[in-house]
Amino acid sequence: MANRISVESPYLIPKGKDQIRDFIRGIPKNPGVYKFLDASKQPLYIGKAKSLNNRLASYFRVSSRSKKIDKLFHSARFIELSLTNTELESLLHEQYLIKRYKPKFNVQFKDDKGYPWIKIETDKAYPSAKSFLGKKGDEGKFFGPFPNPYAVRSALKLIQKTFKLRNCTDSYFKNRSRPCLQHEIGRCSAPCVGLITPEEYQIEVEGANLLLSGKSEELIQEFYDLMDKFSKEKQFEKAAIFRDRISALRELQRSQSITGFRKNRDAIYLSSIKNKYKIGVSSVNQGWVTGHKNFILEEVFDEEEVLESFISHNYFSIKHCPPVLVLGKKLKNKTLIEEALSSFHSKKISLITQPGKKDRGLLEICKANTEFVSKRNNSDFDIDFKIASLKAELKINTDIRTIESYDISHHSGDYAVAGCVVYTNEGKAKNMYRSYNISKENSGNDIGSMLELIERRFSSENKIKTPDLILIDGGRTHLNLVRRKIKKLGFQKINIISISKGVRRKSSFDSIHLDKDESLIVKEGSVFHRFIQEIRDETHRYAISLQKRKRAKLSLGSSIDNISGVGATRKKLLLRYFGSFEQIKRASVDDLAEVSGIGRLMAQSIYKQLHK
Repeated sequence: MANRISVESPYLIPKGKDQIRDFIRGIPKNPGVYKFLDASKQPLYIGKAKSLNNRLASYFRVSSRSKKIDKLFHSARFIELSLTNTELESLLHEQYLIKRYKPKFNVQFKDDKGYPWIKIETDKAYPSAKSFLGKKGDEGKFFGPFPNPYAVRSALKLIQKTFKLRNCTDSYFKNRSRPCLQHEIGRCSAPCVGLITPEEYQIEVEGANLLLSGKSEELIQEFYDLMDKFSKEKQFEKAAIFRDRISALRELQRSQSITGFRKNRDAIYLSSIKNKYKIGVSSVNQGWVTGHKNFILEEVFDEEEVLESFISHNYFSIKHCPPVLVLGKKLKNKTLIEEALSSFHSKKISLITQPGKKDRGLLEICKANTEFVSKRNNSDFDIDFKIASLKAELKINTDIRTIESYDISHHSGDYAVAGCVVYTNEGKAKNMYRSYNISKENSGNDIGSMLELIERRFSSENKIKTPDLILIDGGRTHLNLVRRKIKKLGFQKINIISISKGVRRKSSFDSIHLDKDESLIVKEGSVFHRFIQEIRDETHRYAISLQKRKRAKLSLGSSIDNISGVGATRKKLLLRYFGSFEQIKRASVDDLAEVSGIGRLMAQSIYKQLHK
């Protein structure tokens, strides 16, 4: 008969069938919390169970263990148990311990910080309202986050039009001697020159705060009261201001309102690509979608576990939880989570897993906002997610901070140029893009041009930040030659891949050639596929633009040089005035005569030569 396992005493993880059998038999079937600890008895993973016996037994069934559990057992040395009276108590205790210890094997959600906020200052007599990107500070009021920069601009435009708050910098504000253009077009009350008192301005700030907090009905009622007040006092111009504000807010409600909800709510949308999860939360307050936020999880977990863990992680960590959470997915522990959240927040909280028509509409909005970043190939918001997928597909274990991609472009063998495009962990780094004119002996020879580019790019005189990954256009031959050249120049540890066009030049059949003579067929539509395509398309675009610019420049010089009587000085004057050879060719005699240094007779001569 196995001994009863006591609680709050770390036990060595048993090894071998007999030890495991005796250990499991001694675990009570009560609800409770269990902790896997490392050699120094620090928590690696904390979980809760309706029956500790059943839950712990499942960990020792090797045949059904996930990779995550295998990794956990590789690091863990001890197990510690805590009994609770109910499953609800175990959930609350689990969340307390997770927040306290932050174990590395528990689901850790990364806040996607690519979303903008609106910040209204609180430490100035005349606060400004501005867009803000990054980690919120202690100073100022923050509203959002908004799903995209356009939403922020729209909100700021409304605030400036309605409340006339300034959006200028402090230095600009302090050095004004007269109202700026924003005042002239009715979007600023010109506090910089004293056209509004601090007290009057503060009333406008409070109105903006109410609007951004989703309290539009409260704000509209205030405007009605003020409109009535000024009408009774026969201050009709002021009354008209508030009448127009009411109309503007009603119009905004009609265009943005999610009607019919009696309770505030959050819609939660979960998407997964290559076992990488993205969770979006859209918040409805008084009928308005007042904010959206994304969270990213870069490890492999079961989808239901991710959703349950997110709800626990997020809604046990905030002071005010909305009374309704709309999920659209079934949860095994739905009732338990509802009870736990209701107990924690001292109010009834419901989880909707089978949404009706209105809630489905809200989930669609949440889905659109969540996938906004992923669907924009040129967006830099989600670069971490893209690089993570690239590392996983290419089996690269080292960090990727800089990616370089090269392409050659020429026009029937002439005007050959090479383009170098650079991506960092912040996205496209256009300030690091470089162009190279290819010598005549390699013009029209793609491999020769590429090797010339590599020679010049990685020469000892050219001090560059060594890239972690290089992407080139071409097949296995291109890759081997470039790899050999780069190693000969002293760079041994750069990851290099080449991408060759698929059957019938369709991107869905593209092949990736890897360092170790391996090839990878790209899966169409994956994050990896879209990212590789994005880099290749950007490199191709850049190289072609360089080649066209070079061709236009040489053609332009040649065309103007052929005009009799136009030397270097007049050529410069004409180009500066008209901007391009095409514009010069379109110009009339009168237009040409307007150019300083070009008289009427010369203008007629130029015109005749261009229109033979």
